[in-house]
Amino acid sequence: MKDFEFFHGAALARIIHKNVFDSIKCYSNANSSYIIDGKMAIYLKYSQKRMSPWTFSFSEAHVNEVKEIKNKFNKIYLVFVCGRNGIVCLDFEEFSTVISLENKNFPKWIRASRQKGEKFSISGSDGGLKHKIGNSDFPEKIYG
Repeated sequence: MKDFEFFHGAALARIIHKNVFDSIKCYSNANSSYIIDGKMAIYLKYSQKRMSPWTFSFSEAHVNEVKEIKNKFNKIYLVFVCGRNGIVCLDFEEFSTVISLENKNFPKWIRASRQKGEKFSISGSDGGLKHKIGNSDFPEKIYG
């Protein structure tokens, strides 16, 4: 089994087990984005690291794919699998807070960190969130 299958499977299983959506399809050959019911998307990244913090890098191609999906489907969620510790879900506005789409300096990064039993603190190469994100926020965030 490839690593991405294991970690993507953890996130996709949470979505499937809610029985809210009818279909999930791969969007790209990069194995990073999925279209749900033909109307919204998730962009997945994972870290195999066991302990906090988890860092996720974004090349210019990654950011361009996120922008392309946002333009095509309007709703996109960025999903970060933090080893076996939890899953962080950012909506596009939160993503744009920590990674500036106008800033052309690459590579960019997002860092998720947390103490045991706490929510995730999220920072990025271009900013940070003022609020924390809970492991239990995913997949509920995408249903709203």
